[in-house]
Amino acid sequence: MKTTFHCIPCHVNHIYRVISGLPFDDTLKLTILQEVLPYIIRNYQAPPDCAYEMYRIVRERTGIKDPFDKIKKQSNERMMALVPDLRKLLSAGGTLQKALQIALVANIIDYGIGGNAYYDDYADTFRNLVEDCMIPDEFYTHFVQSVNSSQKILYIADNAGEIVADKLLVECLPKDKVIFAVRGGPVINDATIEDAHSIGLDTVVPVITTGDQTPGINLARCSKDFLYELSQADMVILKGQGNFEAMIDASLEGIAKKGLKMFFLFKVKCLPVADFTHKKIGDSAFMLREL
Repeated sequence: MKTTFHCIPCHVNHIYRVISGLPFDDTLKLTILQEVLPYIIRNYQAPPDCAYEMYRIVRERTGIKDPFDKIKKQSNERMMALVPDLRKLLSAGGTLQKALQIALVANIIDYGIGGNAYYDDYADTFRNLVEDCMIPDEFYTHFVQSVNSSQKILYIADNAGEIVADKLLVECLPKDKVIFAVRGGPVINDATIEDAHSIGLDTVVPVITTGDQTPGINLARCSKDFLYELSQADMVILKGQGNFEAMIDASLEGIAKKGLKMFFLFKVKCLPVADFTHKKIGDSAFMLREL
């Protein structure tokens, strides 16, 4: 997806919130914001590429590698505490379908849009959202068929905390087929290799990184290892709006197999994506792209 004029105020508001929470004086915060602004107005291939530049500048000017470190740990811990309740939902029937619903609903854990996914009734909120999350029959049929026919499945994660739900979905897949990918370094509250290790995901399936700190996929910056796994995959599961924005219309000629099926699961969080998908902000999105 191309950047639109809606993205500019969104990026400005986002980096303003991040800078405001940093333990530095206003002079440095002003300097960072002034340096970031020219990058925000550029015409990027996809919106996540702007976030890559913003967080690069924040790291270089402050020395803080991960402004969301504490929040990410809290997200992982809170979701791990919710696992017994989530397993009860799975045991109620339709395990794979329910796991897909849980994995998508967990995409609400996103601090890139300024929201706070924590509620006093966290478990009840999750349960209600899962019950309201309907998977289109055609999507689910294609998903099951692809799982059964694929030799290799690449699962590309989004946020910390959310990966606990991803782990539950992975456990419902043929694990010998799955390679799980996280970000190559901290950016927003996206999951990294440390997050995957902290919840034991690496004990279930092999975990790699994209080799890049974009909160999405930038194929030009991804590592050779990640690109190799992508080239070998028959099926890709992509979580989150950032991965959707970057990969729904990215050129994959010479990179991925012909016939590759890409399954996107995310919550719609902004107007450009709502318009692109013909959905409303807040809707659940199950999208399929086939090469």
